[in-house]
Amino acid sequence: MHLSRRFALLCLAALVLTAGCTVGEAAFDPVVYDHGNLTVGVTTGVPIVHADLQVAVSALDGLGQHEVFAEARYADLAAGANRFTYAVALPDGAYRCYLYLYDGQQRRGAVIRELTVRGGTGRA
Repeated sequence: MHLSRRFALLCLAALVLTAGCTVGEAAFDPVVYDHGNLTVGVTTGVPIVHADLQVAVSALDGLGQHEVFAEARYADLAAGANRFTYAVALPDGAYRCYLYLYDGQQRRGAVIRELTVRGGTGRA
């Protein structure tokens, strides 16, 4: 067997063996805004007890941005889909949502989403 083929098989085997290591990570669903309620969805492969969920929303104006909402809360997440709602008034405009999920000191997920609100609703 050629050296390059062995190397490719070795890399493939390493990839397969490490693929299961991310099962404890979390993924954020699209952010939805509907007339004063910001809904954040988090999907996890395993339950997370006493997770730290942080949400910050910044309004985008010109070349800058300024924070208009921030909240951190502890929550117990079940394996699968979880939804959290935040009461926040967002006028029509462009926003950036920063979402973080921690399990103790370990970060399980983080994402930045762009959100455009028009007519009191939006989806990022």
